[in-house]
Amino acid sequence: MSEPTEPSIEASGPETISSTEEACCLLDSLHLHIYHLLEDQAVQNHQLSRETSKARLILARVRLQEGNQRTSAEAQLPRYRPFKALCRLVEEAGPWGTIIKLIRSAVEPNRGYFQPVTFIFGALVPSSLRVASRKWEHCVDQIVDCANTQRELQATMVSIRHLRRSLSLQGVHK
Repeated sequence: MSEPTEPSIEASGPETISSTEEACCLLDSLHLHIYHLLEDQAVQNHQLSRETSKARLILARVRLQEGNQRTSAEAQLPRYRPFKALCRLVEEAGPWGTIIKLIRSAVEPNRGYFQPVTFIFGALVPSSLRVASRKWEHCVDQIVDCANTQRELQATMVSIRHLRRSLSLQGVHK
């Protein structure tokens, strides 16, 4: 028996040439998509860094304004009754792989869902501490967006690797 030869562009029919051209165009569009994702990732990381810095500054200001007379939050945590988290991360199938979704539960004290700031500090929470809490919640949303962008970037890189491998098996070098 003769050994099978690898298909080449010269020896192939018109269907192979057009599919090869389509694959090369797809490869180009995937590379362009990676550049857009890298740009998005850089912008998201910069925004996240800026937001966390603002939240840290607000927390430092609260600590400075409150002084050392107040006990730490750990000492004020009620230990008699645990409470449930208001946020939960869930992975779902997306068009390019799994995505992370942040699910927020409503504050329902009778079901064990408490607002952490008011549960720890009571009703008289400083407004700056409430602002810092909202900033941190926004940072969590941004972290989820960054993670999803990173996953999409990795899935695109895997797609490029598979497409290159299939093109190299066809004898096309790009």
